[in-house]
Amino acid sequence: MLQIKEMYEAVMSRLKALTLRNAVVAKPISVGNRHVVTLCELSVGYGGFGGRGEGQEDGQGGGKGQGMGAGGKASACPVAVLVIEGDKVRLEQLGT
Repeated sequence: MLQIKEMYEAVMSRLKALTLRNAVVAKPISVGNRHVVTLCELSVGYGGFGGRGEGQEDGQGGGKGQGMGAGGKASACPVAVLVIEGDKVRLEQLGT
Protein backbone atom coordinates (compact mmCIF):
# COMPACT_ATOMS: atom_id res chain seq x y z
CA MET A 1 0.00 0.00 0.00
CA LEU A 2 2.97 2.33 0.39
CA GLN A 3 3.44 2.22 -3.38
CA ILE A 4 -0.12 3.49 -3.92
CA LYS A 5 0.48 6.40 -1.53
CA GLU A 6 3.71 7.27 -3.36
CA MET A 7 1.92 7.14 -6.71
CA TYR A 8 -0.86 9.46 -5.45
CA GLU A 9 1.71 11.91 -4.13
CA ALA A 10 3.58 11.92 -7.46
CA VAL A 11 0.40 12.57 -9.46
CA MET A 12 -0.77 15.30 -7.09
CA SER A 13 2.58 17.10 -7.12
CA ARG A 14 2.55 17.17 -10.94
CA LEU A 15 -1.03 18.45 -11.04
CA LYS A 16 -0.20 21.11 -8.47
CA ALA A 17 2.76 22.26 -10.56
CA LEU A 18 0.54 22.52 -13.64
CA THR A 19 -2.13 24.55 -11.86
CA LEU A 20 0.30 27.12 -10.45
CA ARG A 21 1.49 28.39 -13.84
CA ASN A 22 -0.88 31.02 -15.27
CA ALA A 23 -3.88 28.82 -14.58
CA VAL A 24 -6.37 31.30 -13.09
CA VAL A 25 -5.04 34.65 -14.32
CA ALA A 26 -2.96 34.43 -17.47
CA LYS A 27 -0.04 36.66 -18.37
CA PRO A 28 -1.22 39.97 -19.83
CA ILE A 29 -1.07 40.56 -23.56
CA SER A 30 -0.13 44.15 -24.33
CA VAL A 31 -0.33 46.15 -27.56
CA GLY A 32 0.51 49.80 -27.11
CA ASN A 33 -1.86 51.32 -24.54
CA ARG A 34 -4.17 48.26 -24.46
CA HIS A 35 -3.69 45.34 -22.08
CA VAL A 36 -5.78 42.15 -22.02
CA VAL A 37 -5.74 39.61 -19.17
CA THR A 38 -7.52 36.26 -19.57
CA LEU A 39 -9.37 34.92 -16.51
CA CYS A 40 -9.79 31.15 -16.39
CA GLU A 41 -11.85 28.57 -14.54
CA LEU A 42 -9.63 25.83 -13.16
CA SER A 43 -10.52 22.11 -13.05
CA VAL A 44 -8.39 19.46 -11.41
CA GLY A 45 -9.21 15.78 -11.03
CA TYR A 46 -7.37 12.61 -10.15
CA GLY A 47 -8.00 8.99 -9.30
CA GLY A 48 -6.20 5.78 -8.61
CA PHE A 49 -6.57 2.15 -7.72
CA GLY A 50 -4.63 -0.72 -6.33
CA GLY A 51 -5.22 -4.43 -6.17
CA ARG A 52 -3.69 -7.63 -5.01
CA GLY A 53 -4.69 -11.24 -5.47
CA GLU A 54 -3.72 -14.61 -4.05
CA GLY A 55 -4.81 -17.95 -5.50
CA GLN A 56 -7.86 -18.59 -7.68
CA GLU A 57 -11.41 -19.18 -6.55
CA ASP A 58 -11.72 -22.47 -8.44
CA GLY A 59 -8.56 -23.77 -6.76
CA GLN A 60 -6.82 -24.59 -10.02
CA GLY A 61 -3.44 -23.18 -11.02
CA GLY A 62 -1.34 -20.59 -9.30
CA GLY A 63 -2.67 -17.15 -8.56
CA LYS A 64 -0.84 -14.19 -7.17
CA GLY A 65 -1.09 -10.82 -8.77
CA GLN A 66 -0.69 -7.20 -8.07
CA GLY A 67 -1.67 -4.05 -9.92
CA MET A 68 -2.07 -0.34 -9.45
CA GLY A 69 -2.53 2.81 -11.44
CA ALA A 70 -3.20 6.49 -11.07
CA GLY A 71 -3.99 9.39 -13.33
CA GLY A 72 -5.02 12.97 -13.28
CA LYS A 73 -6.00 15.98 -15.31
CA ALA A 74 -5.76 19.72 -14.91
CA SER A 75 -7.33 22.21 -17.28
CA ALA A 76 -7.99 25.93 -17.42
CA CYS A 77 -10.91 27.21 -19.48
CA PRO A 78 -11.10 30.94 -20.31
CA VAL A 79 -14.29 32.50 -18.92
CA ALA A 80 -13.61 36.24 -19.19
CA VAL A 81 -11.07 38.84 -20.23
CA LEU A 82 -10.10 42.00 -18.43
CA VAL A 83 -9.43 44.82 -20.90
CA ILE A 84 -7.40 47.83 -19.74
CA GLU A 85 -7.18 50.82 -22.09
CA GLY A 86 -5.52 53.89 -20.63
CA ASP A 87 -7.52 54.76 -17.50
CA LYS A 88 -10.57 52.60 -18.48
CA VAL A 89 -11.08 49.00 -17.34
CA ARG A 90 -13.83 46.64 -18.49
CA LEU A 91 -14.63 42.97 -17.97
CA GLU A 92 -15.84 40.96 -20.97
CA GLN A 93 -17.49 37.61 -20.31
CA LEU A 94 -16.70 34.80 -22.79
CA GLY A 95 -19.31 32.28 -23.94
CA THR A 96 -22.83 32.30 -22.57
